[in-house]
Amino acid sequence: MSWLFMGLEGPVCEGVINRLHHPEINAAAWPVLMAIAIWIESPVIDLLSTSTTLAKSQQNYEVISRFVWYLLMWVTVAHAAVVLTPLYGVVAEGLLGVKPEVANAARAGLIILIPWSAMIGWRRYLQGILIRNGRTRSVGVGTTARVLTLVIMSVILFTTTKLPSVVIASIAIILSVGMEASVIHLLSRDVIRTAFRDKTASQSEPLTMKKLISFHAPLSATTMVNLLVMPLVNAGLARTDRPVLALAGCGVAGAIVFLHRAITFCIPEVVITLYKGSQTRLKLRNFSLGVGALSSGLILFLGLTGLDRFLFAGLIQAKPPIAEVAHWCYLFSAAVPFVDSAQAYVRGVLTAHHLTVSRLIAVLAAVIFLIASVCIGVALRWSGPVMAGVSVTSALVAELIVLAIAWARAQTSSLVTSTS
Repeated sequence: MSWLFMGLEGPVCEGVINRLHHPEINAAAWPVLMAIAIWIESPVIDLLSTSTTLAKSQQNYEVISRFVWYLLMWVTVAHAAVVLTPLYGVVAEGLLGVKPEVANAARAGLIILIPWSAMIGWRRYLQGILIRNGRTRSVGVGTTARVLTLVIMSVILFTTTKLPSVVIASIAIILSVGMEASVIHLLSRDVIRTAFRDKTASQSEPLTMKKLISFHAPLSATTMVNLLVMPLVNAGLARTDRPVLALAGCGVAGAIVFLHRAITFCIPEVVITLYKGSQTRLKLRNFSLGVGALSSGLILFLGLTGLDRFLFAGLIQAKPPIAEVAHWCYLFSAAVPFVDSAQAYVRGVLTAHHLTVSRLIAVLAAVIFLIASVCIGVALRWSGPVMAGVSVTSALVAELIVLAIAWARAQTSSLVTSTS
């Protein structure tokens, strides 16, 4: 529910953007803005898995807390350095290849989102502690507060100001993330006081900063490489025959596709927490694949019946050309949630066994396939929906294959003998 509620951010923001002036430019700017912001944020995303896995004692908690503060400081500095200096032009117009008017619209929102990464990192760190101690409902409470804040602030700013739509969406998002981080901080206080009450609890292998970095760094590198998918796809869309329309339409479709993917994103933490070896492996695998099949099946149903057009043209109020591109991009993305769920299961069991390096290798393979697909698409002049759907799906399948090979090899070695 937490991920699903977070997935509502995209449709809400797209709804604001498509109801105000210059919807095509601003709708094209939004996925560019989010791709840059989320990639800068990527080093903190896996704090959720790190704290879920390692926050076992007071000593571990203290080491992880120090590490988190250092990390939050550096990602904030990095975000400011990108958006407040000429480096932004190099990234947006040079590397991504977006038009100047789209880049300028995105930059205004990125400046507002400078505290974004730190807020996300703090709440994901604390969410991991809550999850490890069985307080998953608290995570949902925080996300509910986030979504309500987003909707309320979007409506207020939409009706009372004449700010550009990307600015409205960015202000609403940063306030909503701040609200969620505050709620999670408050809800975690009691858990931290009770879960780590025994400060003298012994550990056979106390956590050190070196061990923590060696665990988190491969996860973080994996996510950083993985999140190159969004900028690379946007770079490909910016080089199609109608780049602004392609970015706008695929951005609208991506907001709805994210809702389908969102329910698969929590699977790694579920697997890490509940995995107990061979007695739980089959149930967790079947559950994961069932979630993915249901989500992909819903895309096919809505896309093939044309009901998705109601979402794009009705709820989001995308203009007809944008809605048409969004419809085809949505259909071409049908397999993505299913592949996501299969990946999430394998990533979870690998992380439970501290085999995090294999995840980085898998993501590197995915990015290679993605770059190849985008280059082929540009050369063959694929349309935006084909470019986005084919490149993302092929990259995810490549990543899944490498993950599955890594897990199969681990099962036949001594790496998992003790628990499997």
